[in-house]
Amino acid sequence: MVSSKDEKEPEKLKDAPVWMWAIGCLGLMFVLGSILFMLYEAAAGDQSPPDVTLSVTSILPTRNGFLVQVEAVNDGGSTAEGLTVEGELKNGAESVETSNTTLEYVPPHSKREGGLFFSLDPRQHELRLRAKGYEKP
Repeated sequence: MVSSKDEKEPEKLKDAPVWMWAIGCLGLMFVLGSILFMLYEAAAGDQSPPDVTLSVTSILPTRNGFLVQVEAVNDGGSTAEGLTVEGELKNGAESVETSNTTLEYVPPHSKREGGLFFSLDPRQHELRLRAKGYEKP
């Protein structure tokens, strides 16, 4: 014997308001669109190598010297993992002090920040920043 509850389940689905169906279809379109976009990016996206630009965002005095805050911008299409950044203080042709840091993960088309510590005031010397190398993830 079939209960009346089992007979009403298919009727509830048929009797669902149009707005519920519209929201369900919209949600399905978003999910499918996201999956298609990710597949497209994986297959045909920008695969160019990392293109890292370094810039100083600020120089702050600390108890033991100075902190140079650095921003790394990756305009390339690939990730730079373990990016080594070198800062060098120069007095004319003479290298006065060097500091290094590693930015663990710089995704494509993104920014990351780090810092370099110096015992001498970077504002009193020429500061040169250089990306020395990275690993391919």
